[in-house]
Parts: sequence; C-alpha cells; structure tokens
Amino acid sequence: MSHSQSPWPFERPERLADLLREQGASPDECADLLPVLHRLPEWQAPQPEPADTRRLLARLTTELPTLSPVRQAIRAHQQRRHANFSLLLATARAQVSLFGLGFWLVSALVTLVGSVVVLSKILSDQEMVLRASGPLLAYLGTLVAFRGRGARVLELELVCSPSPLQLVMARLVIVLGYDVALGLALGLVLWAGGAEHVLALTLSWLMPLLLVVGLALLLSLRLPVQAAAAVAYGNWLAILTICSTTNLQTLLLTPELSVLPGCIGVALLAIALLRLHADMHHLLPRP
Repeated sequence: MSHSQSPWPFERPERLADLLREQGASPDECADLLPVLHRLPEWQAPQPEPADTRRLLARLTTELPTLSPVRQAIRAHQQRRHANFSLLLATARAQVSLFGLGFWLVSALVTLVGSVVVLSKILSDQEMVLRASGPLLAYLGTLVAFRGRGARVLELELVCSPSPLQLVMARLVIVLGYDVALGLALGLVLWAGGAEHVLALTLSWLMPLLLVVGLALLLSLRLPVQAAAAVAYGNWLAILTICSTTNLQTLLLTPELSVLPGCIGVALLAIALLRLHADMHHLLPRP
C-alpha cells in the first residue's frame, strides 16, 4: 500500500504528531513513534483462515451466558405488565394531564345544563335533549384525546414505551370513564329531582355518546380528528332532526332500541382499535 493511498491522519504527519501529543506522549516518545506509525499503512493484516474463525468463536462462546439475564428480566417484566390491567390504568393516569382543566369543566357544564333542562321541563321531549347533549361530550373528548395528529406530535407519541394501541385505549378509558361517571351523576340528579323513567333518560344520554365516540375514532383513521368528530356528531344530530320531524322517531328511538346506538358504538370502537396498528402509516404527516 503506497503512502498516497493511506487514510487520514497518515496523509498529514503534522496532524499525527498533534494526535500523539493529545494522547499525552512526550516529545521523545513522539519522535520514536512517528517513524513506526508512518510505516503502519505498509503493513498487511493477515487474513484469518476458516479454522481460525471457528476456534475464536468456540473460545468466545464458552465465555458468554447461554441466556442473557438482562433479556430474560426484560421479557419477564413485560409479560407481567401486559398481563396486568394496572398497565392500562398507569398509562391512563400518565395521560390525564394532556386533557387540561377546560375539558373537565366544559364536560361537567354540559351535563349540568342537560340535567337542568330536563328537570325544569322547559322542553317537552326530554329524551331528545339528552340524546343531543350526551354525544357532545363524545365530540369534545375525541377532539382533546386524539389531537396529536393535528398538533404534529404523533411521531413523538410513537417512540414512547406504550404502543399506539395502548395510548388510544388509555385515552378512551379517560374519556369514556369520565363521560360514564357524568352520566351516572346525571341519573342520580334526575332521580333525586323526581324525574320519571330515570333509566331510559340515562340510556338516552350514554348510548348515543358511545356511538359518536366509536364512529369518530373509526373515521379518524382516514380523516383529520376535527373532521372525524364533526362528521360523527353532525350525522347523529341529522338523524335526531329527521326522527323528530317525521314518524321515524316512533320506530328508531323507542325504549326497546335505546341500547342499539351503544352496541353499534362499541362495535365501531372494536373495529377502529383492530385497524389502528395496520393503518398507522396513514396517520403520519405527509412530507
């Protein structure tokens, strides 16, 4: 190998001397080492024979553990965490701070207004009021919980320890848990206020809420979150408007079918969660 083809820093002897001084070599040591180092590019490293490689691997194998204790500990820890429902609750607890005080207060205010309207009997169709105001909580919760795409932080969420599916489920636990709690509180307020058919009124609040959440989450796999939530809630309001102005109300909004929107919503949630991982690339911002 010629000197002109040797790699840096051998092409620059003054740089090589500087490197030796940086390593603590004295001037005398530099004078002794420089001639040797200048000849290193001329040295041809011997090529190992296959037998040499096998002997080296056999020697190294005896020094390595058959199973990595670190990998075993990590695998056992992950299995315990995935098998434990506390992982989901711990992730949800860590996500609570993302919602902000406004979400909690506005949701509670919507519930309070709905209960006041029903108890005061300002409107004759009390169930229609709850069917319209309950899904509003789903609309607000979807906007707040899944705003990562619009905020351009989805890439950061993907590198977190919880998977995208775990993050979505944790946020659904927060949104639906809070909304269900508000629905139960609404039922207690209506019962204490002497309202009739408290169970039917509570279902009129909760079941459409589940439907809007499920539809919004499913649509968010293809649409921006704001558009998906608006389409889901807007379609539900359109259905209520059509039913209230036609005879369909007696068919579609009967007490016997009060749980149907909730069942459809749960089915849509399951479909959205199953497709979330496969469709994750659609959620990433385009360059």
